[in-house]
Amino acid sequence: MTSRATACLCLCFLGGGLLLAHEGPEHDIEELTERIAKEGDSADLRLQRAIEFQVLGKSAEAAKDLERALQLEPHRAAAHRELGRAYVALGKTNEAMDTVTRGLKHASEESDHAALLMVRAEIWRARKENQKALDDADRAIREHAENAEWYLIRSQLHATLKLKKERVQGLADGLKRTGSGVLEGEWVDALIDNGQSAVALEKIETELKASRLKSTWLIRRAKVRQASGDNAEARSDLEAAINELNRRITPTSPDALLLADRGLAFELLGKKEEARKDYEQAREKGLTEEWLRERLRMLKEPEDRKAERKEKPAPC
Repeated sequence: MTSRATACLCLCFLGGGLLLAHEGPEHDIEELTERIAKEGDSADLRLQRAIEFQVLGKSAEAAKDLERALQLEPHRAAAHRELGRAYVALGKTNEAMDTVTRGLKHASEESDHAALLMVRAEIWRARKENQKALDDADRAIREHAENAEWYLIRSQLHATLKLKKERVQGLADGLKRTGSGVLEGEWVDALIDNGQSAVALEKIETELKASRLKSTWLIRRAKVRQASGDNAEARSDLEAAINELNRRITPTSPDALLLADRGLAFELLGKKEEARKDYEQAREKGLTEEWLRERLRMLKEPEDRKAERKEKPAPC
């Protein structure tokens, strides 16, 4: 599932030496604040604290630190990159674009330039200009082909633009380049969407035999079986997946990714209300991927049409 693959990767493109020993972002913010007071202001410390603010979803605080970092070091590529992302999170796409454009002019390292291109792709995507986003993602991957997350972002753009063959090939290239297991599930999803069920099923069966936790792969097999008209076997897979997910989801603190998986299983079973509840709870827990918004939109549209028919006066 796209959301699982994306969320399992690091959210920030960080260079060496920026990460602290991690006892939690709140602790790290306190420590960095003390260091700024004792050692003096620096772009390095501001950048590190901004990253911790972003982990907490405090984009406004992160943006203030990053703006200060760029006052101290105007050509700092990492600060341009992270400030662009903070502005995107705040819905300030114009400011984000200006920041990233300045960063691209100053980026001397190929990896920094490529990372800024990926942030610009995120900005285009936020503006629904998906072809421009894809162009930047392609260029970034050509410049620096080792980042697995970028292949996932490009895969989502391919899916949005309905470029099914390109999505399969792009993920195959990513697997070859990075060796990342995170891309395998996305590649199988792409194969299913492209009608390459036999290739997908071979990989799915291998994973089901090897995996202790099987729900995600059971859902994928159900999709293949539904596509081939084997609805009874598909239902069996989906029910087994839901049973496993019910055991794994903690009612007091449910995992957003598991909720999204269960929502998809419910949706494939035709249980739209249960699916909607799980998707909405996953969103409340912080999962904000494009595919989730699309699933919620698709579930909501029939209800909107039904409500419109009720409100529409009967013809005389």
